[in-house]
Amino acid sequence: MVLVLDKLRALLPPRAKSSPSGWTSFNAPCCSHRGHKADRRKRAGVRFDTGFVYNCFNCKYSTSWQPGRPISEKLKSLCKWLGADENDINELIFEALKTESPEYTPRESEVAVTFSTKDLPEGALPIAEWLDVKLDLNLETALAYSVEYIVNRGFNPTTDDFYWTPVEGMETRVILPFRYQGRTVGYTARKVTPGKPKYLSDQHPHFVYNVDEQTDAQKYVFVCEGPFDALSIGGVALLTNNIADQQAKIVNSLDKQVIVIPDQDLAGLELIDRAVAYGWGVAFPNWDSDVKDVADAVDKYGKLFVLVDAIETAETSPIKIEVARRKLKHKLEIEE
Repeated sequence: MVLVLDKLRALLPPRAKSSPSGWTSFNAPCCSHRGHKADRRKRAGVRFDTGFVYNCFNCKYSTSWQPGRPISEKLKSLCKWLGADENDINELIFEALKTESPEYTPRESEVAVTFSTKDLPEGALPIAEWLDVKLDLNLETALAYSVEYIVNRGFNPTTDDFYWTPVEGMETRVILPFRYQGRTVGYTARKVTPGKPKYLSDQHPHFVYNVDEQTDAQKYVFVCEGPFDALSIGGVALLTNNIADQQAKIVNSLDKQVIVIPDQDLAGLELIDRAVAYGWGVAFPNWDSDVKDVADAVDKYGKLFVLVDAIETAETSPIKIEVARRKLKHKLEIEE
């Protein structure tokens, strides 16, 4: 047991809120101590694994600890702001010293990311295989709607990215298989006619879409929110505006320069915050106000423009990202 981590956990406020991504959020204590306005929006985030990471998404204060390292002055300050006294700090320093011993063994080992195989909906086949099949008029019409939707989104419906099934309840949906290391591990089915829910999905938590299509020759991996966004530029999709530790591990394992392209909405602002926490770059595209996401941008400007624009507008400095984020937030609030 690593007592340093247990002591740090004990300092967290009682109303701290944990999320499925592994982050625990609470009002940041650092802001008011550093001359900033007091946080009232739970902008502090901590994460525990083999060590400890703290990030404030308000005043940008950050600190961390890993076994084998001493307690830093920044971490001491954070502990004091969380209510630790001198005895608590001294105990932390003492316990951290123990982890510097050659005999120390971390309590958690690295676990490989795996996903079990999942079946696609009954009867699902690539759309290309259905084009020569004799269907009744209703199913033929449903298939035509699906093909039309894919074409209107700017994609080729005959690739193996798109499946369809005539099974009742699924015939008005385009199915996108989720693949990982060559195996089908889930899917999402997008409604192509009016009605809800828009998506029906069977997927593993914290999956990253389109990883198998990333190549060794690439310098960048472009991270988007939605699967159609990812397909439009050959990137990957988080399928959410959050980032889980497992997703970060998958993306980082590609060993590319990571550029996140958030949707141009308020939810996209949250993705920017998470990207900063993982040290990823963030693009702030030069899109018109009627363009919400990557797929829209590709449809309006073309794939090449979107990729070059993302590279040219990408920021990696947390300070520069925060400045650009505030500009985007101001723009979105004006247009609401």
